[in-house]
Amino acid sequence: MEDQKNQNQPIPFKKASSWKKVLGKKWAFPAIYIGTAAIILAFVMWYQGNVMDTVSKMTNGTDGVAVTTPAAPETTTPQNEEAVPATSGVQPLAWPVGKGVQYNVGMNYYDEKASKDNQQKALVSFDSTFYPHTGIDLVSTDGKSFDVIAALAGKVVKVVNDPLVGNEIEIEHKDKMITVYQSLESVTVKPGDEVTQGQVIGSAGRNTFEKDAGAHLHFEVRIDNKPVNPEQYLIQAETEVKNQ
Repeated sequence: MEDQKNQNQPIPFKKASSWKKVLGKKWAFPAIYIGTAAIILAFVMWYQGNVMDTVSKMTNGTDGVAVTTPAAPETTTPQNEEAVPATSGVQPLAWPVGKGVQYNVGMNYYDEKASKDNQQKALVSFDSTFYPHTGIDLVSTDGKSFDVIAALAGKVVKVVNDPLVGNEIEIEHKDKMITVYQSLESVTVKPGDEVTQGQVIGSAGRNTFEKDAGAHLHFEVRIDNKPVNPEQYLIQAETEVKNQ
């Protein structure tokens, strides 16, 4: 009976297991913390390495991934600079001087990109003030008046007698172009007239604004109502035209 009682009694647990012994050491928790941190750090480094490898392959166009290089931004014209219109879409202009007239270009167009010397030569002196020349002056070699012709076919939109620049004609053309003829002694057209290229529209004379130029034609070209250098639109070089 006594043996049977002993068999039925529960076997007591050991009070100190191997884990409890380890955890009871002073260095146990610091060691566990450092080990855990090392594992996390190793995982992070492995993950970053895979990400960088994927990015590198995409950049080099590998693994079938096509990489498009961003296009360079378009260069725009600064607002403070005047844009010069292209001449390819505009019909060339004829020099506005009658056939057989021998002439020279007097004062040139004032170009902001020209040298200071050329800019000074393109200033009109009037009433103790200097003004940029907005066109070109055509002067006959004999100093006399001559026929002025339309540089391009178009519609006459303005004919006035200005006290400073003399008789003035404006002709409207395609592509927002207007040709201007000033310092005219006489006029043979009126507003609303349709003119052809080379048609006589008046004769050159003198004016108050450029009195030192003598008998001449002041010729301008305007695009979008802004003066531009007429010579970029004219058909022939001056040396070819003035000996017609």
